[in-house]
Amino acid sequence: MKANCAVVQLNLSDDKNDNIARCADGVREAGKEGAQIICLPELATSQYFCYAMERSFMDLAEPIPGPATEVVGAAAKEADAWVILPLYELGEDEQLYNSAAVINRQGEVVGNYRKNVIPLMEFTGVTGVEKFFFRPGNLGYPVFETDLGITIGITICYERHFPEGPRSLALAGADVIFVPTATPAGRELWEVELRAMAIANLLWVGGVNRVGRDRGDDVSEMEFYGQSLFSAPNGEVVARATGGDAEIVYAEIDTERSRQLREDWGFFRDRRPEIYEAITAP
Repeated sequence: MKANCAVVQLNLSDDKNDNIARCADGVREAGKEGAQIICLPELATSQYFCYAMERSFMDLAEPIPGPATEVVGAAAKEADAWVILPLYELGEDEQLYNSAAVINRQGEVVGNYRKNVIPLMEFTGVTGVEKFFFRPGNLGYPVFETDLGITIGITICYERHFPEGPRSLALAGADVIFVPTATPAGRELWEVELRAMAIANLLWVGGVNRVGRDRGDDVSEMEFYGQSLFSAPNGEVVARATGGDAEIVYAEIDTERSRQLREDWGFFRDRRPEIYEAITAP
């Protein structure tokens, strides 16, 4: 099966309504160019607020479905595309999550992923006090089957450093893993890790980062570097952002390439899960 995919690299701000409008505009633009599955950056409805332990930022959270998914869902319906909308979620359990809503071509929320691995870091030019704002995900590593014959997996930002999540998604049947991100860190690791994720699991990977400083942000000094891209199952970068500005990156994915590589290379055939107990030991 083949599908046209897009990742929407955005410069976002501290104006939530403006961010939601930019997300919706990006979805409509990508749809006009033929994209059938579209992914937006991490926490796409807000600035990256995790640079300070400020409780007022918790007011940015909203339910899924909610106001943001309604606006972006309307754009998804107009674009006739599946959309992954990452946002700050107020869960039905009243807990707060770093999440990604999955919206179908009719504009309906049909799934949700909650970031499982939550970072806490502070070093030169980087602050990420996410443990203050988010509970760890409690939905596991779900995959989402589309009516395009393509199955979607999602892993968010910091989680790209951990191979267990992508492997879980691959074993569950993902054809493509989207990696929505908000990072100024690890520029030297970014492409290498995404390509390695694709190779290790013999599937497609689409990574999308925000770009620039959050507009209106006069506190944080973090600069997001973009570099959004698509990797084929053999690690070939088939499309990448051309600069440091807002941009949409497109790629056609083909599940036949994954199927053939898995048959040729035998990675999944030759797994030995019975000897991997140490990986899941506390």
